[in-house]
Amino acid sequence: MLFNSFDFAVFLPVVYLLYWFVFNKTITLRNFFLLAASYVFYGFWDWRFVSLLLFSSFADYILGLQMQKADDEPRKRKMWLYSSLAINFGILCFFKYYNFFVESFVSTFTLFGSELNYEPLKIILPVGVSFYTFQSVTYIIGIYQRKIKPTNKIIDFLAYVSFFPQLVAGPIERAQHFLPQFHSKKVFNYQDARSGLLLITFGLFKKLLIADRLAVFIDGTYSNIPEANGISLIFATLFFAFQLYFDFSAYSDIAIGTARLLGFELLTNFRRPYLSKSFSEFWTRWHISLSSWFRDYVYFPLGGSRKGARRTAINVMIVFMLSGLWHGASWNFVIWGSLNGLFLIVFDKIFKLEKVSGFKHVFASLFVVLSWAISLIFFRAHTFGDAISVFQHLGFANMQNLYNFGLKSMEFNFVIYLIIGMMAFELFAEKAGEKLQVQFYSTKGIIRWSLYLILVLSIIFLGAYGSNNDNTFIYFQF
Repeated sequence: MLFNSFDFAVFLPVVYLLYWFVFNKTITLRNFFLLAASYVFYGFWDWRFVSLLLFSSFADYILGLQMQKADDEPRKRKMWLYSSLAINFGILCFFKYYNFFVESFVSTFTLFGSELNYEPLKIILPVGVSFYTFQSVTYIIGIYQRKIKPTNKIIDFLAYVSFFPQLVAGPIERAQHFLPQFHSKKVFNYQDARSGLLLITFGLFKKLLIADRLAVFIDGTYSNIPEANGISLIFATLFFAFQLYFDFSAYSDIAIGTARLLGFELLTNFRRPYLSKSFSEFWTRWHISLSSWFRDYVYFPLGGSRKGARRTAINVMIVFMLSGLWHGASWNFVIWGSLNGLFLIVFDKIFKLEKVSGFKHVFASLFVVLSWAISLIFFRAHTFGDAISVFQHLGFANMQNLYNFGLKSMEFNFVIYLIIGMMAFELFAEKAGEKLQVQFYSTKGIIRWSLYLILVLSIIFLGAYGSNNDNTFIYFQF
């Protein structure tokens, strides 16, 4: 079920009303209802994968209790930890990477003159498996590191893993932060409900007016790269950087807003990354929960920055290559991750970007965003050959073809104005900080309700709809 679908527009109000006014007698009953609602939400894609989600969740619940029983037996604790990692990453690797690794193995042998017969398996990738796997693993590792104690309330744990607002695309919550929220009694809070609805509406505005409109042009150019030769590919490259930005920002707002309606607080997962003045700062603002997951569970165990500059660089590259592979079973994603690792290692060290201010900050942010946009060619292209073809056809010629890829002149200019306006708002929000929300809710009611009305009407009448428009959130595919 998509956040921007009619199904969800019906699903959320029903869940909201039942959650607060019917299944509100006990914490267990409310969590059981959340669990059922989450499985219905997930089952809209494919009911078969609900059993996979249930199996991996139930396995970690049992293994967590077993680890607690073996509190004074380090070898057993380690055995239960490795069992959990084998189950979770075994499922992830089979569904997401089996064909990729086998095809890469076969291709390697072909390079040396050996022919191997191989028929790829017809494997459907379960939606959200990369996210709920990482979230469940934080529970087991937290128990192993003695940061948390396992819960004996299976309904609470299953609801924690499958919580529908963040199930399919994050944020990847840590058990020590999120699981206790399922143990506490929820009390309706008007302020949370109001801010949650505003976040959902604002997210839909960014998704339907900007991200989905940009997608029309990008899909048109990337499906016919030779014809899009020249200036169209330059715009497509820049547009994709902003499509991804507003698509993921929109998803994050809707996820946090939906959770807030139900009395839960999710981690901030997206914090205006295009205002970053260095690549290291960028990765503390973009997909924060994933970046911190790789930092804590891969980078630090590898030694982090404690073993000298050379080893630090190697550790950074390992993390970024794995992060790239996490995004998709393709060498394009590995290349994309490697490029961003190199940007952080080389450019941050050479230019000392984190120390700039004033106008230098503006130029540093532009440099970061442009470098990021170039790397995204590998992220967006279907194959390595397509990515190389994009680089070969980039240029400033063929201005007359600019409006031949899905967006006419008026829509093309409209979306550029929207991008400029939204980035200006991002800058204003960055400067205002937490005061912005307080100031907004302290303004006169007529001003607030006028803004609500403008947002809703804009979504209805100016959103990018149509049968040829793919309105799936980009991160749902990972």
